[in-house]
Amino acid sequence: MSVLVTGAASGIGAALMALLGPDAIGLDRHEADVVCDLADPDAIAAVADRIEGTLDGIAHVAGVPGTADAATVLAVNCLAPAALTSALLHKLRDGAAIVAVSSIAALRCDWSADAHDALLSGGFDALPSHAANLSGPEAYEVSKAALNRWVVRSSAQLQPRRIRVNGVSPGPVETPILGDFRKTMGEDRIAAAAGLVGRHGTPAEIASAIAFLLSAEARWINGADLRVDGGFHAMRAVVA
Repeated sequence: MSVLVTGAASGIGAALMALLGPDAIGLDRHEADVVCDLADPDAIAAVADRIEGTLDGIAHVAGVPGTADAATVLAVNCLAPAALTSALLHKLRDGAAIVAVSSIAALRCDWSADAHDALLSGGFDALPSHAANLSGPEAYEVSKAALNRWVVRSSAQLQPRRIRVNGVSPGPVETPILGDFRKTMGEDRIAAAAGLVGRHGTPAEIASAIAFLLSAEARWINGADLRVDGGFHAMRAVVA
């Protein structure tokens, strides 16, 4: 299956590349089949010219934590998936699948759907104004909530071509950036998540969920957000 995987060099992206096999195409800032800075709209627009043939899917795995500046967080986490998908629509076959990696942190965002639509519609040109009053951690929550909104919008827009768009929302995962989340979300919160469900997730566990949503076995799932958090969100709701 020819799937473009962003964030392919490490963590969940690398685990997904291993699952999908040799036909998968990796995209990352360094050491990938396609090298691209997802904070740069010009670089994103040029990606299509570097991919040959037809794509069966896109996995938007790349993301940056709230330790980065707000503009970078918004750019990479929600504007880049939208822009990259738009640039590659003509490469996607009818019936293809798209999966975007969000986060259960999106549930903490109190922005309205209209505010998310404004961010997505404004794109990179309006990025400075949207990022101006946000800290990195705030931008992380906003970016993932906006990504969820993009999943819903795109699933409806692409349905005539039978292109499915779904999201995966992990809880804390043992990736190289888990330390960044400890800094921005607090050591106690990250530890509490592991305390409720027994441990943090692994990259392979999140990759398996993404691979399922990309596959034909998930052909009747569209516009969904799959929480892959070991039951953390449900247990927190019951304990609270």
